[in-house]
Amino acid sequence: MSADDTINHLLEELSAAKDWPKRFQKKSGDGFDVSHEVREADKKIQALEKLAQEAMKRLGCNRPETRSIYQGMADMLISWHTFKDRIQ
Repeated sequence: MSADDTINHLLEELSAAKDWPKRFQKKSGDGFDVSHEVREADKKIQALEKLAQEAMKRLGCNRPETRSIYQGMADMLISWHTFKDRIQ
């Protein structure tokens, strides 16, 4: 996998993770207990954040890819933490 493919894959994962809270809210609203899934997703969110930080460090601050990863990570974290704040 090329560096561009790796970056694109990471960006896709960050984008998908940003939408997890919507899925959990819908399932919860339908009466499902999503607490186990939320705990597992929290671990995955932390792992994605770490991957994003490592990628940004490797790329350096002057690359457009770094800004894209940063924005994707920020969007994911904002969505996730807003969701977690609501359910606690």
